[in-house]
This record gives sequence, C-alpha cells and structure tokens, in this order.
Amino acid sequence: MMAMAMKRQRVLMAISSSSSASILFGLASQRSQTEMGMAFFLHTSSGSGRQKCQKGCSFTNIEDALCRFNDMVHMHPLPRIVDFNDFLSALVRIKQYGAVLSFSKQIELLLIERNVCHFSILINCYCRLQRVDFGFSVFGKIIKLGFEPNVVVFSTLINGLCIEGKFARAVEFFDEMVERGYRPNLHTYTTVIKGLCKIGKTPVAVELLKKMDNEGCQPDVVTYITIIDSLCKDRLVKEAFDIFSAMKGKGIQPNVVIYNSLMHGLCNSDHQEEAPAFVNEMMSLNIMPDVITFNILVDTLCKKGKISEAQGIVKTMIEKGVEPNTVTYSSLMNGYLLQNRVSEARKVFDAMITKGCIPDAFSYNVLINGCCKAQRIDEAKQLFDEISFRGLIPNTASYNTLINGLCQVGRILEAKYLFKDMHAQGCSPDLITYSILLDGLSKQGYIDEALELFREMQNSYLKPNLVIYNILIDAMCKSGKLEEARELFSELYVKGLLPNVQVWTTIISGLCREGLLDEACTALRQMERDGCPPDGWCYNVIVRGFLRNNDASGAKQLLQEMFDRGFSADAHTRTLMGDLLSNDVMAILV
Repeated sequence: MMAMAMKRQRVLMAISSSSSASILFGLASQRSQTEMGMAFFLHTSSGSGRQKCQKGCSFTNIEDALCRFNDMVHMHPLPRIVDFNDFLSALVRIKQYGAVLSFSKQIELLLIERNVCHFSILINCYCRLQRVDFGFSVFGKIIKLGFEPNVVVFSTLINGLCIEGKFARAVEFFDEMVERGYRPNLHTYTTVIKGLCKIGKTPVAVELLKKMDNEGCQPDVVTYITIIDSLCKDRLVKEAFDIFSAMKGKGIQPNVVIYNSLMHGLCNSDHQEEAPAFVNEMMSLNIMPDVITFNILVDTLCKKGKISEAQGIVKTMIEKGVEPNTVTYSSLMNGYLLQNRVSEARKVFDAMITKGCIPDAFSYNVLINGCCKAQRIDEAKQLFDEISFRGLIPNTASYNTLINGLCQVGRILEAKYLFKDMHAQGCSPDLITYSILLDGLSKQGYIDEALELFREMQNSYLKPNLVIYNILIDAMCKSGKLEEARELFSELYVKGLLPNVQVWTTIISGLCREGLLDEACTALRQMERDGCPPDGWCYNVIVRGFLRNNDASGAKQLLQEMFDRGFSADAHTRTLMGDLLSNDVMAILV
C-alpha cells in the first residue's frame, strides 16, 4: 500500500508541473504552456474552490479539461473509473481524441483499474484518428486482461474500419462478432449496411436489413436512407420504392433526404415525369423540398434539353423561399451548353454573380468546357484566369478542360505551357491530363515528344493505363512506326495489363496498314484465345484492311464470320466494298 501511495504521489507531482503538462498535450505555444503550469499550480495549492466531479461533465476547450482533470486527481479518495470515463467522454464530444489517450495514460499510472467502457472510449478515439490498428491492439488488451468485450466495442471497431475505407474487413469482423454469439445493435447493423453499400454489395445489405428485422432489431430512418440511396444509385428504383413502402408501413416517417434519393433514382432511370407527383406527396406530409430536391429536377430537365421547364422550376423554388445555389446555376449553364448556346450560358453565369451567388471552380469548369467545345478558346482562357483572380484555385478538371480545348484547335504549344504551369502551381496531373496531352501531341505529329512525356509519366507516381497505351500504339501505327507499336503492345503484358478490344483493334489496324494481313488474322484469333472476343468495330476494321489490300477472298470470309456472329458492316465498310465484292456477297449484308 505504501509503494502504491508513493507511486500515485509521483504521478500527481508530474501532472502538477508545467513541463509535464506541456509535453503531455503537445501545446502549440510557450505562452500557453506557462499558463497551463500556473493553472495546475493554483489548483494544487488551493483546496477551496475545487469542483467535485459530476455526472455529465462538459467543457468547451482543452484548458478547462486540464483544470478539471487536475481537480479530480487531487481528490481524496480518487474518483471512480466511471467518473473518469464520464470526463473522457466529454473530451470526445469536443473531438479532443489525442488528449483522451494522454489522460488515459495518466489514469493508468494512478493505478485506477480501468473497465471495458474505458477501453471502448480509447478504441473510439483511435478509430477517429484513423488508427484502427491501435484500436485492435486495445481490443487485444481487453481480452488479455480477462474482460468480456461488449457489442459497443465490436461496433466501434467496425465503424473504425469503415472510416478507413476497409469495408470488406468490416463485414468480416461483423461476421466474426455474430459467430462469437454477440447480438448486433442498431448502430452495428447500420454501420455494416453502409459498408456493404460502399463496396457495391447492396443486395447483401438488403438481406441484412431483413435479417435485422427478423432478429427484433428495428431499423431506423438512417438505416433505410443508406439502402434506398444505394439502390437508387444502382438504378434499382423499383426495389428502392419497395423498401420505402415497407418503411412507411412500419410507421417510420420519411424525411427530405430519403425523398431526394428516390427523386434522384426516378430521374436517373428516365421516370422524371413522376417527379412532380412525388414532390406533391412530400409537401402533403409537411416535408418541404430543399435546394437539393429542386437541383435534381433542374439538372434532369436541363440534360433532357427542357431549359424552359428548368427555368420554371427555378422560379418555383424562389417562390418557396429556397435560394438557388451554384449547383442550380451550373445545371442551367450546362443545359444551354449542351445545345451550344454559349451566350445564354454566359448570361446565367453573370446573373449568378449579380445575385450574390459566388461561382466555384466547378461552375467555371462548366463554362470553360462549353467555350472550348464551341472553339471559343480565348474566352475559355479568360475564364480560367478569372478563377485565380476570384481567390479560387483551378483544380485538375479545370486544367484538363482547357488543355483539351487547346489541343482540339491545334494550339499544342499553349497546351504544353499550361501543363507546365499546372505542375508549377502544385496541381497534380492525372491519367486524363496525360491522355489529353499525349493524344494532342500525337495528332499534331509530335511523336517523339509524346514518347518522352510517356516515359516521364512512367517514372512518376502515375502508371499508364490501357487508354494511354492505345493512344501511343495508334500514333506509332499511323506514323509508320509499326515496330515501336509492337514493342509498346508487348510492354502491356510486362506491366501486367491485358489488351482490351480497343487495343487489339488498333494493332490489327496497324498490321493491315502495312499489308501484313496474315499477322492481322493471327492477332484476331489470338485476342479471342486471350478471352477478348472481337466486336463489330474490330471486324469492320480488319475487313476494310483486307479490302484496301485487294484481298477480296479474305474479306468475304471475314464478312461471313462477322455476319454469323451477329455483327453488320458499317457505312464506311459498305462504301469501300461496293466496287470490290460481288452482288451475292453484298446480299449477305442486307
């Protein structure tokens, strides 16, 4: 007992010192460290004014927490672990996860026996800090100390795995929990259902929902939102509405989030005509549409080319007291741009600014893309420069859009300069950036520069994909560099990439261009053996290759094979074979 008392006394002295406090919590400034030390000194020296530890304690900052902890450790006798747990829970509520872990260490040094609730708080903090591995270490400690983990511990770890994106492992751990005889609670089920939806296993999530209900654990509105939203994103709208009906049948009141998910599902599955009735149903239940509801309708109508109707929705939302936001205006701009009405889109953009709605990078990207498609490149460049002028930062999509626009009109030098500026501004190019620039360089005849950029990309954090390889293989074939094209094609296998039908078609086209028809046929057979059957486009390419090389017999055989497989000749192939093939072969194609 004497040794234990002396150890506790040493801990109290450590906690009371300013240096220990500053080391323990890693406070930012020397001034705050000194103030902390003074606070501890005053509390240690004075018995009066000390607050008793009470259930449901709370504070708004770490300084208050330090003072409270100092009070608690100087009480005689020391508070129980439940009191310390209450204190730590209050810290969790203000998201001071690191401080919780540090305080826990001090509690351990005071030789206060900790319980499962205490360890579950620590696990939660590690999970919130995205260190679920440490959370599992605490889980192991619970077992080692002879405690029985409860459902909260399992649920917290499952949630931690989901926070780190380890959804498959979260589902596995859930199954382990059930196998151990633990009954999941509402939070556990909902967390796992979210995880299943994230990894594309929505049908499994639906089955788990049914099992949850059968086990007597009533799903709540959050559980239903998760599954309904995932089903709608998978375009399984009928299934989503079935679950929606079942939810209402259980007396669970829907909210605007569920209605928005269903609205999005309807619009994505070409049932937007049902949307107005759906909005009326919402309002009859005193669930008012929000800006997201209206934006879904506006965006759908704009994509369908119904700009006037979309404008009518915007007018209605304003009448309902819902202010349009950047998403609303961006959808309207995109609607006009889809019809190549750049001037009207610009008017919407200007009106947005006039009404005090500050455009974001996405809004600029929409308009820049429209200008590029209309080949109004200088206007697009002006808008791009305006992004920085407004204090916004151009993102990768901004650069990609303008680089693509410059390449499309042959202004490759400006595209290269913008690519360099992208690096200089700390904006990382992605695979799309490289594919755009490689395609632009190749089409303008800068083959060597394209290869140099390709090798530079290989040495970066990005690894070329099939799209990138196909661009270069096509460029090599068209520039008469078939051997270089072959080398790139062979490199795919070395890099662990299997050619798809587009890449095979490109190399077959290159072989035909050089008159190597036997090799082209060999490639056609090899792609099938590799599990990549040729499609209609591939057959048309090789047939045209045979026709251009005046091999009518080979072309006839390939045409018959193409026909037998359910493919037909396209207009280009029909035109080319008109003077070369007999009428009976032509009849096959009708």
